[in-house]
Amino acid sequence: MLKILLKRIFTVFILILTITTTAHASDSSKEEGTVIYHVKYDYDEISKFLRMSREEYEQKWNQGLSIFDMAKEQGIERREVEGYFYTFHYEEMQKWRKEGPLTEKHYFHLVYNLAEEIEDFIDRNPNK
Repeated sequence: MLKILLKRIFTVFILILTITTTAHASDSSKEEGTVIYHVKYDYDEISKFLRMSREEYEQKWNQGLSIFDMAKEQGIERREVEGYFYTFHYEEMQKWRKEGPLTEKHYFHLVYNLAEEIEDFIDRNPNK
């Protein structure tokens, strides 16, 4: 019962938090400017999540491994990696919403693209 509830909560969480790491949004009623949602990842925290040192992370990155490749080597499942980044973006977006630059309309627009952006981010490595 608890497993089913957690799966449903996770599924809803994924659907709600579908954003891009970089997206443009503007308030058409005011036309004062553009809000650009851009986050900076803390690679020390990512390497901790991957259960490795920052040096190990850098070495594997330079060898062409993606974040997911590293996670797989450490026995971390894909859904855990995705969940880590969904949580990260959710927390960042809540800060932006409280500070005011991100309206509800723009928030949901960003959320719509989250899954695709996270998939791309965890699978890419320009060193491949």
